[in-house]
Amino acid sequence: MFWSVGLALAEIPLPSWREELIRAEWAAVNAAIEHACAPPRFIGQAWTWDEGVVHAAIDRAAAFQSQVAEDGGLEYLIGLGWRYLGDEGKAESHYRRATVLRPDDYGAWNDLGDLYLADGRWKEAEDAYTRVSALVADTPQAWIGPWRLAEVAAHQGDSVAFEAHIREALRRGFTFQLIVGLPNWKTFYADPRMRDSIEKLVTVYGDRRILDSLR
Repeated sequence: MFWSVGLALAEIPLPSWREELIRAEWAAVNAAIEHACAPPRFIGQAWTWDEGVVHAAIDRAAAFQSQVAEDGGLEYLIGLGWRYLGDEGKAESHYRRATVLRPDDYGAWNDLGDLYLADGRWKEAEDAYTRVSALVADTPQAWIGPWRLAEVAAHQGDSVAFEAHIREALRRGFTFQLIVGLPNWKTFYADPRMRDSIEKLVTVYGDRRILDSLR
C-alpha cells in the first residue's frame, strides 16, 4: 500500500524551479506596475503613472531575463510599461517578442491589435484580433476578439464584415451596453456607410438609449 502510494507520488512531476522563479518575478514586476498607476480622480481625467516606478519595473524585468531566463509574460509587462510611458515603438517590439515566446498569450495579441488599430494598420490589427478571437473562444471573454474585429471593419467602412463580426460577438456574450457613449462608436455612427448597420443591430439587440448616446 505505502509502496504504491509512494510510486504514484514519484510519477507526479515536481514543479519546475525555473518556472516558479519566473512566476514569482512576474508577480513582483506586475505588482510594481500596478502600484505605479493612479486612477483618475475626476470624470474625464486620465490615468497617471509614476514614471520612475515604471522604469524601475522595466529594468527589473529586463535584468531578470538577461541573467536568468527569457519569458513571454515578462516581455509583455515590459511592453505594457513602455506603453504607459508613451513609447509605442518599444511597446510594440516587446509585445511582438512576447507573442513569439508565448503564442497563446491573448493579452499580448490584444494589446498589439490596439496599437495597430490606433495607427491605422488595419491588416495587422485584423490579424492580431483574429488570434485573440481564436484564443478566447472558450473563455468568459469570448466576445472580445470579434468585437474588436468589428471595430477594425467599422474604421474601414465595411458594414458587411462589421455585421458579421458583431453577430459573432453577440453570440459569444457581447452586449451593446459596453459601447454606450464611446467616442470611436460615435465616429462609426456618424459614418454614412455604417449608420444603417449600427441602427439595425442596436435596435434589435439593444435599445434606443444606446443609439442616443452615440449621437
